[in-house]
Amino acid sequence: MNLYVGLDVGTTGVKGILVNEKGEILATANERLTMFTPQPAWAEQDPLSWWEAVKKILKNLSDRSKEMGGKIRAISTSGQMHSLVAIDDNGKVLRNAILWCDQRTYKECEEATQILGGEENVLKLVGNPILPGFTLPKILWIRKHEPEIYGKISKIMLPKDFINYMLTGEMKTEHSDASGTVMYSVSKMEWNKDVLKELNIPESVLPEIIPSNGVVGNVKPEVASDLGLSEDTLVIGGGADNACAALGIAVVEPGDVMVSLGTSGTVLAPTKGDQPDPKGRVHFFAHTVPETRYHMGVMLSATYSLEWFKEKFLSEDYETINEEVDKVPVGSNGIIFLPYLNGERTPHRDPFARGVFFGISSYNTKWDMVRAIFEGVAFGIKDSFDILRELKVDLNNVRITGGGSKSRVWNKMLADMTGLRIQKPAVDEGASYGAAILAVSGSMGENPAKISKEWFRVKSYTDPVVENTEIYEKLHEKFKKLYASLKEMFRS
Repeated sequence: MNLYVGLDVGTTGVKGILVNEKGEILATANERLTMFTPQPAWAEQDPLSWWEAVKKILKNLSDRSKEMGGKIRAISTSGQMHSLVAIDDNGKVLRNAILWCDQRTYKECEEATQILGGEENVLKLVGNPILPGFTLPKILWIRKHEPEIYGKISKIMLPKDFINYMLTGEMKTEHSDASGTVMYSVSKMEWNKDVLKELNIPESVLPEIIPSNGVVGNVKPEVASDLGLSEDTLVIGGGADNACAALGIAVVEPGDVMVSLGTSGTVLAPTKGDQPDPKGRVHFFAHTVPETRYHMGVMLSATYSLEWFKEKFLSEDYETINEEVDKVPVGSNGIIFLPYLNGERTPHRDPFARGVFFGISSYNTKWDMVRAIFEGVAFGIKDSFDILRELKVDLNNVRITGGGSKSRVWNKMLADMTGLRIQKPAVDEGASYGAAILAVSGSMGENPAKISKEWFRVKSYTDPVVENTEIYEKLHEKFKKLYASLKEMFRS
């Protein structure tokens, strides 16, 4: 019996799942990770800590597969996007990885944007603005602040590519992760030589790009022996975490939409088009599915807004919170909440924005305020839907995932605000499930989109209430005007 492993190298932990060819989950394993903050707004991890976690997980899943009478045929990995791993000529890690959430590179972003002819030209070249989270400015930061380390760099890698390297000895990446580096032309789906030349970055430090379901290589004999794997176990390219999460719930073609309601929130919509948002409000990346790209809106404090308020001010559990919020009428009895606790990405790209409760009167209760948090987060998701509609992106099959998707209240709100039916997937394992699909796809030579559709099942549906949709349209206008009126105040 051939079995397959999907791994996800996240920021807080590594997750692994063991599946069969039908997509049935047979076993799972998890390991925690530690993040370092050497200075304010910095975020780093030791890449070898990812490897140690992966080894424990693979040994666990290998043992479980043998107990079932199976054999692990292929492994594929998903990982946090943008984070930078620097490797020397001997394949050794030169420094801690600088993570996607690290904010130290804002000056490098400004300088690179200026060298490349301004943001409008940057969008034409790579499909995204140069932001502190992305990989390119991290390279420029090391060159400026750590020249001795920069001079030793032989290859730069992304987290899941480093794991693939440790498994196989091969240094490769694939399109979905490469597209998040801002050194890659999303329109042409290749490294952008003009960007590299203008910024004096040698193309030789970048790994070869293969398809997401392409074969990186076989597990090295010594690694196979240590982990109880066969030496003919394949390692498949894998993909960026958001792209793999979308693949895992069959968001693979135009018309499909993934709403991921976690600590942060994303709205991901595949497209066959090759042009980004000309205003740079939503990201534009390559998918794990061949010849497919996606637009993605990102809000920074989605379920985190509720988690923050609960930790500071509420003693009730989440079940009670949802029950009480459901009793409050649409519009939260006049309160509007801006969910910008730590700045915002889509649509404002404003690091200075902050959270606001507006319209509180002596009539209001704490549950009005809590419902306003739910509605404020949903309004933030609606912002991305409105931009995608403006870009004429098809939005039909909306599928919700992440911790917030467990809330019936949030499902109802999102259906009402978007005017669309919300589908809850039967399997919600995140990016690791998409990685498992790529493991099967790569080993069998099947299109990952085909496998994804075959594995996908809907658990439940939530339909919009037309009257609520009309009310929320008016309230959303007030939500947008509130930010606009406070924008300069936030900066001051």
